[in-house]
Amino acid sequence: MLKLITLDLDNTLWNVTPTLIRAEKTLTIWVNNNVPEAKLFYQKENLISLRQQFNKQHPDKRHFPTTMRKTLLKQCFLQSGLSNRKAEETMEAAFSVFIKERNNIVFFPETLDILKTLSKQYPLIALTNGNADLSLIGINDFFTAHFSAESTGKPKPDTHMFTEALTATNNKAAHTLHIGDHPTEDIQAASSVGMHTMWFNQNQKKDSSLCNPTVEIHTLSDLLPEVEKIHQKKAKSL
Repeated sequence: MLKLITLDLDNTLWNVTPTLIRAEKTLTIWVNNNVPEAKLFYQKENLISLRQQFNKQHPDKRHFPTTMRKTLLKQCFLQSGLSNRKAEETMEAAFSVFIKERNNIVFFPETLDILKTLSKQYPLIALTNGNADLSLIGINDFFTAHFSAESTGKPKPDTHMFTEALTATNNKAAHTLHIGDHPTEDIQAASSVGMHTMWFNQNQKKDSSLCNPTVEIHTLSDLLPEVEKIHQKKAKSL
């Protein structure tokens, strides 16, 4: 039987792109209104340059979105002439504006019903490379735990996040299902540790050479029935 379900978040339970675009716009407006001296530096070209510098200096943190964004914000504020202390304080204020809007999520229509149903039957663990905050989003009660690239120090497709979920719940991979949208970061990585996998291939991507899921779905309305099929098949094999 299935005893644990792990879930990706961005682009699995919601479309993150419009959320990030809106959060970026909100942050830009805040910077322009509250730190006008930084307006000249909080521009696309300079941010790209600072991001490249960050990736070069901290290659092990290039997939840590919170660390990267805070570093870029502080650098912009330092460039604008703020003292180190003031730049740090302003960075924290600016980031709080961004992260609040970044977690103002518009769920896929089926998401909340899926979480309500699954959480009554299985422990659920969120596994994400992003910086979604389950409490800010309002879905923390559905989950037993939440592991991210920054909390574990390893972004998917590294398998560390998956093994952390198994250890936290004392479960085996053979009794675990991972659901996600990314063929490599989710499906290939989870499969490599022995988990069952469900690929939410919403856009019906053609290149799936690295992806061999237990089941593939194209709409979330198929998720619950397919979870039940995997559960029943697993139960019959015992």
